[in-house]
Amino acid sequence: AASTLDATGTVLADLDGDGDLDLILNTVGSGTWLLSNDGKGRFERRSLLNPGRCGASLALADMEGDGDLDLYVVNYRMFTVRDDPEARYRMSNQDGRTVILEYNGRSVESPDLAGRFSVSARGRVVENGEADALYQNDGKGVFTLVPFTGGAFRDESGQPLKQPPFDWGLSVIFRDLNGDGTPDLYVCNDFESPDRIWWNNGSGVFQAAPLDAIRHTSMFSMGIDVADLNRDGHDDFFVVDMLGRTHRNRHVQIGGVPPYEIPAGGGEERLQYANNTLFFSRGDGTFSETAWANGLEASDWSWTPVFLDVDLDGWEDLLVTNGHERDAMNADVMEQSEVLIAQKKRTKTELLQLNKMFARLNSPNASFRNKGGGVFEDSSSQWGFASEEVSHGMCLADLDGDGDSDVIVNNLNGPAGIYRNDVSKPRVGVRLVGQGGNSRGVGARISLLYAGFPAQSQAIMAGGRYVSSDAPERTFAAGQQPGVIEVRWRSGKITRLEGIEAGYLYEIHEKSSLDPTPSTPQPAAWFEDMSSLVPYRHRDEPFADLQRQPLLPWQLARLGPGVCWTDFNGDGWPDLVAGAGRAGMLGVFQNDGRGGFARLTNGSLSRALGRDAAGIVSASGMLFVGSANYEDGTTNGGAIRVYDPARGAGGESVMGPVASTGPLALADVDNDGDLDLFIGTRAVAGRYPESAPSRWLRNEGGRFSAGESIPGLGLVSGAVFSDLDGDGDPDLALACEWGSVRLLRNNRGMLEPWNVSVSLPGTETRQSLDKLTGWWRSIASGDLDGDGRLDLVVGNQGLNSRHQTSPEQPWVLYHGDLSGAGGVDLVEGRILGGREVAQRSWRMMRASMPFLSERVPSYEAFAQSTLQEILGERLAAAKRLEVQWSVSIVLFNRGDTWELRALPREAQLAPVFGICVADLDGDSDDDLFLAQNLFPMNLEFPRCDAGRGLVVLNDGKGGLAAAGPNAGIAAYGDQRGCAWSDYDGDGRVDIALAQNSGSLKLFRNRAAKPGLTVRLRGGGNNPSAVGAGIRAIAGEKPGPIKEVQAGSGYLSQNSSVVILGSDPRPTEIWVRWPGGKETRSSVPAEGRDFIIDTEGKLAPWKTGTP
Repeated sequence: AASTLDATGTVLADLDGDGDLDLILNTVGSGTWLLSNDGKGRFERRSLLNPGRCGASLALADMEGDGDLDLYVVNYRMFTVRDDPEARYRMSNQDGRTVILEYNGRSVESPDLAGRFSVSARGRVVENGEADALYQNDGKGVFTLVPFTGGAFRDESGQPLKQPPFDWGLSVIFRDLNGDGTPDLYVCNDFESPDRIWWNNGSGVFQAAPLDAIRHTSMFSMGIDVADLNRDGHDDFFVVDMLGRTHRNRHVQIGGVPPYEIPAGGGEERLQYANNTLFFSRGDGTFSETAWANGLEASDWSWTPVFLDVDLDGWEDLLVTNGHERDAMNADVMEQSEVLIAQKKRTKTELLQLNKMFARLNSPNASFRNKGGGVFEDSSSQWGFASEEVSHGMCLADLDGDGDSDVIVNNLNGPAGIYRNDVSKPRVGVRLVGQGGNSRGVGARISLLYAGFPAQSQAIMAGGRYVSSDAPERTFAAGQQPGVIEVRWRSGKITRLEGIEAGYLYEIHEKSSLDPTPSTPQPAAWFEDMSSLVPYRHRDEPFADLQRQPLLPWQLARLGPGVCWTDFNGDGWPDLVAGAGRAGMLGVFQNDGRGGFARLTNGSLSRALGRDAAGIVSASGMLFVGSANYEDGTTNGGAIRVYDPARGAGGESVMGPVASTGPLALADVDNDGDLDLFIGTRAVAGRYPESAPSRWLRNEGGRFSAGESIPGLGLVSGAVFSDLDGDGDPDLALACEWGSVRLLRNNRGMLEPWNVSVSLPGTETRQSLDKLTGWWRSIASGDLDGDGRLDLVVGNQGLNSRHQTSPEQPWVLYHGDLSGAGGVDLVEGRILGGREVAQRSWRMMRASMPFLSERVPSYEAFAQSTLQEILGERLAAAKRLEVQWSVSIVLFNRGDTWELRALPREAQLAPVFGICVADLDGDSDDDLFLAQNLFPMNLEFPRCDAGRGLVVLNDGKGGLAAAGPNAGIAAYGDQRGCAWSDYDGDGRVDIALAQNSGSLKLFRNRAAKPGLTVRLRGGGNNPSAVGAGIRAIAGEKPGPIKEVQAGSGYLSQNSSVVILGSDPRPTEIWVRWPGGKETRSSVPAEGRDFIIDTEGKLAPWKTGTP
């Protein structure tokens, strides 16, 4: 009877615990069939599950730990209204919400229509899929349906579901994703249906994973696989979508992909994007999505991903099946079909016949070699896995008995593809024999340790692939010396075998296992979240800048806020100020000296801002807040708001520049004893990326002069004054978007361009600094290698976004009045294969510049054309910008030259905004804290959300490495400015972090070794000695130089109180004061808090010391 079924997914698994493999078949409309194996390979129907449904893939696991295999079935639909071009709906408005009452005259309360329809936020009718089915096994192969609404499934808050999810299910996998030893569920869903991620509590109760755990997913999720790709002991996973691998496919096969959502607010929602997604585990149940950084963002119209160590080098590679019977995402054919439909009324049959316009998509299968650590390169042609078929299912089995895994591929309407693995390297095979009903050890994790190889681990699965299932055994790369196998069974027991040799298949029995030893407690988190002490949420009123300039690369109205530590009431304790958006209030918090804060809302601090706050700096108790005119575009009002927080007084000062205010920085540029002010400018409103000259204002007797223009800097995102040449006066370092890092050397009070020579990594090449173009976001200085020279840390876009660039394949931006309407049109492109090609879609470009419809006839023509061919003579009238670098970097100061090094890979997984340079672990070397992410992208590029704030540790020689999840800092919002201080006076560096449209975060450092707290008493109008350099000296060894600064990182300011390492305890403190005077002060054997005056006199500091 089964031979007549229209079967989809299939699994061989021992359902009744008798030791042989039974058969499960999903069908189109005929339910899920269970066929029992009599032990001789003869199968007879046992029961029918999931009746009347269109089942797709299956997965089995022991979900509640009772020793047998339970079953999850994902369902699609047998029929869809997409095949009903004459569908009619009756709708109603109920409480301001549009609901559907009838479909083709039938009530949507009918059983087959229940949950089938909804209405999107844009008013579009959405057809939903069917509910999936979970079945519990009684141990004898009898399965009982577990309802979604009976308490077994719960939402993120732990409440039982009130209705089942109606999704377009394609794939499902049972795997322990959060590392608690129990099988969780990941369900891949098509169309608008969100992927479902269910954490198992161990007893078969599934709770939706917190939104913070996974920040976004694929949109058309087809298949999934799991592996420990970077060998950190935690499983990572990969989900395939349909993004094209070639430039042509990415611009033609986009039909049906809607513009991406860019929600207002703090980004708490989980969004969907039409590309593959690769999730790396952080080891604490949360994941960072890094497909773009790891070379796996696209594999074409994909179905089944399989991680397999093809070349047996100890790292899992990736195989992907591709293709579709109809190239239904071809945007040209889709538009042609819409034109034909609009031309005349057609019958239902004629409308359905239009589907034949879509050609068969014989897309090559793909393979990707893991270069180590989970970074992949395309190896399809080298490995012979690039056949052009419509390939769906794929599974693994050792067909020829040679100990490695061969590959079987199901090709639609064609013979199956069988790929023999001919690799000759040593290998080890593992087969498991479990106890009870789980006779194949499904869910067990097998680890293999060999000298000279990374630690390998795999799991035994049943099902879990798109409509497919592997044989229940695994293959590992083997070394020359004997190795060790460890099996952690689903029961929690452990089997360990030593003396493992290559060339053998090991069969391991659970009955010989031992109970696990108690796990080692995790050390306490390094930082403690104390955000409740500063309850503040950044408010940023929505602004439609994509209507004003539709082709912006990212929204410019959502790039704040900054934070500032300053002692505005003079009691010696750092107070905290957080920036606000338009219609929001500044968050001003006074430190009570007892580890707490009180928010000030007196006087002008109680008024909402009329513009976004930009950079924030402070000196002498006064607060200077940049006022950004990007949204309104007028020069009414000041570029700077000046506040006296202690008195609640405030007003506006300094007339605004033509461009919007960006970062601020204070320093005594002209060496007259007071602090001058730099105002960096961002874009001219509505004319991005045009900018006006930045300015620096001389302080003359406590009042700022009209200022001096600094033209040609471009879009200034970050600014810091720092004595980079060690001559005692402040130089200026700038991070510029669509430009270079810029240095302005102080020459007797005049800031002059300083274009230094930079050595590039891994080469003898040197390049001038102005050639290192990037999307530089932020900049900070610090002596990272301890040589007494101040280095620069510069934030950039990173590697994990569509904005990927390199000196060989740079990204370009043309801007100008291309359409003749008087505005600034934008065209983003990239040089690929020596040709400048568009990076935005024809759909978006022709909507912004309608004249393109006359020049370019189709998506295909657009994809095949260069920018010159698309825009013609208009391109010559545009200005051109080019970006070659997207990595965030350190520029090491070598005196006459500088050396460029990329920050660690973890720092490249999200854009870097805020930067703190400080000794975070108390070892006397300056470390880094980086604020990450960029949510407000454009309508076609995914948001950048893989960061949660990153601690980077320094070995004292400039060697930088990311700290693990135990750092304790976790901020999942759209992070911007950050700044450090010792707010509670314990000698440790604490961190404040601002988030756009999100909560202000405060992290208390509780694990670092306490250092010495040093305040400098400057002279006259610079009481905090801004610009001073300070070093701890232990014996004859000086520590790294630190500076007192007012303005650093991104729109922010650190505390003026310096923390010096106390390991070993300093014997002297060296200070170079503003202007170049140097003093050395002896440090007493006792005490930790000191104040030093300009004569070098050191005294203990006590609360209230002026």
